[in-house]
Amino acid sequence: MLLTAPQNIRPLLRHGFASRLLAEIGGGPLPRLDTLLASASSLHLCSGDLLCEPGKSFPYLVLVERGLLAQTVAHEGREMTVAFLERGEVSGNLFALYGDVLREPSSAAMGYDRAPAPSYRVSAVTEARVILLDARHISTLAGRHAEWATLRSRILLEQTLRQAQREEERLTRSSEERYEALLARSPEAVSQLTQREIARYLGISEVTMSRLMARRGGRRAGSRKPVANVSD
Repeated sequence: MLLTAPQNIRPLLRHGFASRLLAEIGGGPLPRLDTLLASASSLHLCSGDLLCEPGKSFPYLVLVERGLLAQTVAHEGREMTVAFLERGEVSGNLFALYGDVLREPSSAAMGYDRAPAPSYRVSAVTEARVILLDARHISTLAGRHAEWATLRSRILLEQTLRQAQREEERLTRSSEERYEALLARSPEAVSQLTQREIARYLGISEVTMSRLMARRGGRRAGSRKPVANVSD
């Protein structure tokens, strides 16, 4: 079920987590932050709930406050997980985040005059809570304040580096090496995943995943656990 319909979104009442995370990313206080948070929303997700899907408008920047999400794409008739999103991570529509740049004539000439809908889907792996920020509002703030421009650039750089790392792993490492890298990078996330979900991330069958686990001495990634409630 897609949950970003207006009736499912609630106003963000407590701003502590979002304020701290944005200040950390931006490297300090952000002018007019209150205007962004005044329009921010909070969304509770149950396991399996869909946050966004391909082809549907999604003009938000997402802050993961609690739980675990998966970003997936359709590839050669199969659904493949390309990333997991944990507490404190940021995702969303980067094109909308650069709306002021996309409106420039040079962008229009290259065919980037509007923010396209996502080509991926994001769903909850576990119970989760996310904060939705209007990426278009951030774009406006970035055009007026250097602090917001810095935050926006850092988000883009972080997303680009992570994507490059994932692509490098897919092209140069074996499934077992990629699994070990995932374990080292996100042990808490792995402990909440089933073997099927890990196999989907590695791009292998469940049978191959079982063999991989057997080679590791039968040590499983861990069973899904309830996620502790984290408040401001």
